[in-house]
Amino acid sequence: MQDTWGIPGPTFIVGFFIALIAIAAAAAIHRRILFRGDKNARVDDLGPQQIAYLNGGDRLALYASLGGLRAAGALGTTGRALVQTGPIPSGVTPLDSAVHHAASRQIRTRELTDDQWVRSALDDLRAGLERRGLAVSRETIKRARLWGFAGGALLLICVLRLVAGAQNGKPIGFLFPALFFTAIFTFAASRTKRIATTTAVTRLRELRTEHGYLAPAQSPAYATYGAAGAAMGVALFGAASLYAMDPAFAAEAEIQRAIAGGLSTGSTGAAGGSCGSSSSCGGSSSCGGGGCGGGGGCGG
Repeated sequence: MQDTWGIPGPTFIVGFFIALIAIAAAAAIHRRILFRGDKNARVDDLGPQQIAYLNGGDRLALYASLGGLRAAGALGTTGRALVQTGPIPSGVTPLDSAVHHAASRQIRTRELTDDQWVRSALDDLRAGLERRGLAVSRETIKRARLWGFAGGALLLICVLRLVAGAQNGKPIGFLFPALFFTAIFTFAASRTKRIATTTAVTRLRELRTEHGYLAPAQSPAYATYGAAGAAMGVALFGAASLYAMDPAFAAEAEIQRAIAGGLSTGSTGAAGGSCGSSSSCGGSSSCGGGGCGGGGGCGG
């Protein structure tokens, strides 16, 4: 019986995995270039909310603002809604002003990003970090996601081969692992997310070590460090700092403990990076080498 598409199964499956590995490796290299940022960029002159944005995006930046305003006595809760409990302190950021103003309408924390002024302040915050080479622009993320189209093309070829092989009465078992690994790569590449550049991740790791005394595990006296110290604790160590500082407020404000802060975004921010190398796109050695060499038509 004639080979499907005139290509023997073992030859197809080996060639397919070679193509998948090559595309995954190229995508990883491209993302490395796209996300490296300005190697001379600094973070030691950033404010807590800028650091929080790099560590956890909109939500953690808002939590840092809430922590600072709460420590300054300007913000509280009634029920589940935020309320003003005092005048806004001097020298605050535009985000602080927007959050404090939003609290005058007694909205909930999860509704803050729907507020026009809060949204504008967050967008300006990100734009400033992008200009400094510390945050990845949305356009850069779109370019990184283009590798999903390459994965999608491979996925389509694999599906067509599977259908044609089945119709031709050929063994198609090894096409299912190929489909699985290609689907993982395609999904991951098309959903790439990133906030902090590689340079920012490195600098923030150093900053976190430098401010280790603010970690919740150290039971810091936030009252001693003031509003700025409270906000920095949230920025570097996440929502756990808010719970350590004021658990009642954090619970009533519905602060989500899931925001780990620290370097969670930086370390996983290249979402899709799990298929960024040939080793993680998986199991290619088992079908790309001798594993497919036997069995006359493992690739359909």
